[in-house]
Amino acid sequence: MYISYTLGEYVSAFIQWGFLMAFLYCFVKSINTPHKSSLYLAAIMLCSYVLSDYLYILSHVYLNWIAYDFLTIAFIILAIKKALVTPSLPAYLIITGLTINSVLVGFIYYDLYILGNTQEWWFWSFYSISINLIDILMIASLVINLDPVNINRYTKTITLIDKSGVSNG
Repeated sequence: MYISYTLGEYVSAFIQWGFLMAFLYCFVKSINTPHKSSLYLAAIMLCSYVLSDYLYILSHVYLNWIAYDFLTIAFIILAIKKALVTPSLPAYLIITGLTINSVLVGFIYYDLYILGNTQEWWFWSFYSISINLIDILMIASLVINLDPVNINRYTKTITLIDKSGVSNG
């Protein structure tokens, strides 16, 4: 099930909308808190995905996506070094997701333009599904934001429910 160009435009718009919503959610959530890490991470991702569709660094779209993935990883690592972004689970998930995306884009570029393959095969479907699934998981990691503060809060909530004797069953 290789995603056609027309459907790909809608999927791309949905992914950009998802990163915009994640950014706005992180923005609203961080208004009265000193912790702005998830906001900076969401801003980096939003800028990367929006700019990669409209501002071409390289002449070919696949090479452009690879370049933006590596630039985004570099910006996230720089933000971690400058202490703007805390080294948390969402940051590592996004770095891992961008790395996997860039490897898959490199393979599809090699298949289409170096090898000249024009026959659809299983890797094209795997590529289409994987890229979009990873993008959705990166959006979810920004919204859920499983950093140590939230994990401790959820653990305490579960412990309090357990001690109070209230159960869901």
